[in-house]
Amino acid sequence: MARHYWILVPALLGVALVLNPIVLYPDGGGVERTYHVEQIENETAAAGAITYAEDEENIVDCPGVRLCALEEQILEEGSVEYDDHVQWFEEPWISYERPGWYPVVRIDSQPYLPEHESGEDGTVLTLTEITHMDAAEHVAVSTADRPPEVQAAVETGSVTVHGERVEAFERGEIIEHNGEYYWTPRFTTKSHWTDGNALIVVRSVLYAIGIGLLLFSGWRFGTLRR
Repeated sequence: MARHYWILVPALLGVALVLNPIVLYPDGGGVERTYHVEQIENETAAAGAITYAEDEENIVDCPGVRLCALEEQILEEGSVEYDDHVQWFEEPWISYERPGWYPVVRIDSQPYLPEHESGEDGTVLTLTEITHMDAAEHVAVSTADRPPEVQAAVETGSVTVHGERVEAFERGEIIEHNGEYYWTPRFTTKSHWTDGNALIVVRSVLYAIGIGLLLFSGWRFGTLRR
């Protein structure tokens, strides 16, 4: 019976090769993309992170994607008061709710915190100058709200993916993790052997070899039992 045991070697190897798609780049291959993450420790780093960010939902740049006439008026006059409650402002190609719904506005590279105070007589809109560090805290997104790749990058300093992009890093989002703040100053890309159809070909070849080993093991086991 002991001589039958050696047949298990090609049989187990065959099983491993047949299951190769589960262990060999199960999420698919492609171009290798590495995101490098750094902690925001001072005002200079925070200014770089805010400038680099393409987070239009949290940071309004003036001048930028829209005219920002209202923000510039508030900055010039100190505040703007409306007789009625402000519900909507409209500018070409964009409509948005009352100021204050977005965390930070930047005018000529200086960050401000939009605020509004509503009363019975109307609404007063103001802009409070803040530091870039304060701005980073206001726009930061928690790792708990992002894919696991984001937390992995924060904890190790970088993360590498194949054939995909980490949108949080592509948008330059500022990430909060355990009370600290991080950003992605750079990322690198390079070709990888799994790009194109190479991975499919390799998987198919390994699968065929695995089937062959299983068939051989079954045949050999049958001959030894005779």
